[in-house]
Amino acid sequence: MFLAWRWKISLGVLAAYSGYTTFIYVRAQKEIRRRQEAKAKQLETGNDECDSCQYDTLLVNGRYENPFPEYRPQTLFEFLAMRILDLCEFGRRGGLPSSTDELRSNLPIVKPDTKLLEATAHSRPTQHEDKLPPLSDRLTFTWFGQSCSLLQIGNVSFLTDPIFENHLINKLFGPRRIAPAAMSLDELMETVAVPEFVLVSHDHPDHLEVESVRKIGNKSIWVVPVGVRHFLAKHGVSNVIEMNWWDRVPLETNTPDKYEIVCVPAMHWSGRQLIDTNKTLWCSFLILRNNKSIVFHCGDTGYSPDLFQLIGRKYGPVKFAALPIGQYCPQWHQRPRHISPVEAIRIANDMSIEKMVGVHWGTFILSSEQYMEPKRKLEDLARMQGRTKSVLVPDHGRTMVFDTSSIDLLSEKDPIEVHDSKVYT
Repeated sequence: MFLAWRWKISLGVLAAYSGYTTFIYVRAQKEIRRRQEAKAKQLETGNDECDSCQYDTLLVNGRYENPFPEYRPQTLFEFLAMRILDLCEFGRRGGLPSSTDELRSNLPIVKPDTKLLEATAHSRPTQHEDKLPPLSDRLTFTWFGQSCSLLQIGNVSFLTDPIFENHLINKLFGPRRIAPAAMSLDELMETVAVPEFVLVSHDHPDHLEVESVRKIGNKSIWVVPVGVRHFLAKHGVSNVIEMNWWDRVPLETNTPDKYEIVCVPAMHWSGRQLIDTNKTLWCSFLILRNNKSIVFHCGDTGYSPDLFQLIGRKYGPVKFAALPIGQYCPQWHQRPRHISPVEAIRIANDMSIEKMVGVHWGTFILSSEQYMEPKRKLEDLARMQGRTKSVLVPDHGRTMVFDTSSIDLLSEKDPIEVHDSKVYT
């Protein structure tokens, strides 16, 4: 009798969940079709007053959904199926070498140029000054793994999607980094400077870690999508700018230039636990200086050509972009939420991006592609298209310097790379 009741309860829960997910999917698809029809009517009448309305934030039953026809939602069944696949690939996923020396040879970790970064942050000259663009045209980029990087535009600094610890979630449970951060967050704040702004694209643990939130606290201004403010508040952070898709907000800096941040849509999802899926928004960010797009921080996204062409028409050309290139296999599962190297190139074309670097790879093993495949694929594509000077794959920790004085899509200027040559083993 007890077993019979347990089966009935299980089937009831399963039926309720299936009904709920079907309801959400149908509601979202209905709204997507309504928006497409409204857009078609706009085109017929020549009315483009709201060219971005098709991709406004979409809320269904109190949770955010993707308004993109290309998106396919992930159900709990698919999530559990992928966890079973993870177990089946245990010890083999990513094709990691057994030798640490081989891993570090393929995936070197370079010490950032802290002297250059510190001098730039405080508007001081450096020993490389004759080789560098003037401070007003200088953009430095230092990658710490996943989508975490330090960006300096002139002397204004941005830390993106902060994650420096060696484990996701906690030390006992969750993936471990295959490439430790080139420097700790403490060292970055002590030897360079506390970043003025922290950009968080969404609340997944590999883009926002608790330890970084605690260490930075209210020393920086946090720029986050709607809903993430509540997570930060739980850890004592109140210095927050919260943004919805298409919001454009001015940033206060100690420069005569006009800086703005634009929150643009991305095709992804959010949540730190199964029960809070899509309770917060996700996004990408554009940093504008004097009404020109200088940096695009993508975070995570799937590929929607109409979306990125729209962003390109509204805000292109874009001087520099950090685009994700990993976590795309198996594609039947990952494609709605992550882009491949091929799709990263398409976004660069759609948005007229002059220089792009491929990130979100070589840090954790979170999908099925070989751990070096994203880098090799992007470099192969860059060679085939004659774009080795504008499509780049950074080493962990290497400080790269770019000149923002020109906006030409296929610039043949080499990025100036200034760095301490010490490589961690």
